[in-house]
Amino acid sequence: MLPHYLSSDDKIPPYAGKSLYSIVLAIFPVTINRIGQSAGIQTLRGEESSETKRGLSEQWLNWLTGLIEADGSFPNEKDNTLSFYISQSTKNAPLIYAIKYWLGFGKVRWQHSEKMVHFVIEDIPSLTILAKLVNGRLRTEFKYEAYVKWINRLNKKGKNKVIVEPWPSKAYLCRYEVNPKIDFNWLAGFTESDGSFFIGLGNSPKSKLGVQVTLNISWAQKHRKTLELIASQFKGTWSYNKTHKFWVYNIKRKSEMKYLLFSVFVNHPLYGIKYYDYLDLKRACELFNTKQHLTESGLKLLLQIKSKINSRRTSVSIKSTND
Repeated sequence: MLPHYLSSDDKIPPYAGKSLYSIVLAIFPVTINRIGQSAGIQTLRGEESSETKRGLSEQWLNWLTGLIEADGSFPNEKDNTLSFYISQSTKNAPLIYAIKYWLGFGKVRWQHSEKMVHFVIEDIPSLTILAKLVNGRLRTEFKYEAYVKWINRLNKKGKNKVIVEPWPSKAYLCRYEVNPKIDFNWLAGFTESDGSFFIGLGNSPKSKLGVQVTLNISWAQKHRKTLELIASQFKGTWSYNKTHKFWVYNIKRKSEMKYLLFSVFVNHPLYGIKYYDYLDLKRACELFNTKQHLTESGLKLLLQIKSKINSRRTSVSIKSTND
């Protein structure tokens, strides 16, 4: 169950303003067909696929599923209520508002005490639409099992029953049995929440400038099986955080880094604040490729990039290329 909210105002916060469009929507527009939509909710008719009905692309729905598998929740409420939510830090609020805009339903709720913002769905018609949108797309056993239990409860309350596709679904097998590579749109969505772009600095007597710079991309998850999807595609190293009890899959290999930064995330973009962390690491990698990191000016630029990446970045520092 979601915690008590100090505020549940659906208005865009003052820092965002028109940037709901300029930050997220203007950079990566998602085509949405709202013909026939009423009161913010588009109902499903006939046997056509839900993504066709809503005008949402296969690629975007896989991105959404990746985000859900990282930070989405199909809660098993003890009070017999039904809901769904995606949680993000408040600095990623524009992404939460964009998801609400793209889907055309749901609410945005703020949990100021924890610096969290949530996209929440609580009405049966909208929950049914979401259930059909992600049906057959989930790739991890843990999230799939939670989804099945949630669907069983939803079907008892809703008029339009959702027939859950088995895991792995037929659609999944048709898509990936011959080519088992991970779906990169799913990876982008998953990275929005559980991925990290990192620049590390350390002392190095062997280096001309006395500094060693390391670049890496990592993903952290409680369930190792989830990260094994990524490990099956990219070569990296494993570690386990005993204090917080989660697994980390880390990629430092230059060839893998270049592929992710200059191909995967170019063609399958991130939409939230982590997109700017990606751009920072990509810029740092470009400095490496041209050997500029070995010069004083290049190292100074790397330090500037490092100073604002990840937790140091705030929502105010996000700027659209269209601003």
